[in-house]
Amino acid sequence: MKVSFIRTFAHKLAKTTFGQKSMTKTDMPSIFKQQQGISVYFGLFLLTLSCFIILPALAFLTYLSAKSSQPMFIVFGGPVVFLLVHIMFGLGVYLAGKNYAIEVLQIAIKQFLKKYM
Repeated sequence: MKVSFIRTFAHKLAKTTFGQKSMTKTDMPSIFKQQQGISVYFGLFLLTLSCFIILPALAFLTYLSAKSSQPMFIVFGGPVVFLLVHIMFGLGVYLAGKNYAIEVLQIAIKQFLKKYM
């Protein structure tokens, strides 16, 4: 059931303009070969950090709530951590630039379509 849904999704995605453009894309776009500024690297760092910080932070808040028998740590701390991570992710996307997001998405879609088509 799951595999058939994924394959159906892949076939529909391949028919779209973005899917067709992704399939004609080379594996190593020229944007990755260019020398980038410090803001791009800082944006990529923020993107990576936002992905790796959320689970340990929520686990720590859950541990504090359980250890101190006060659920307010997770009740108030969880949304705050979630908001900060989303702000970090948005700032990272802004600093890294739209070009990186599109290129990485096209490479990911090409790999997905190769696997499931």
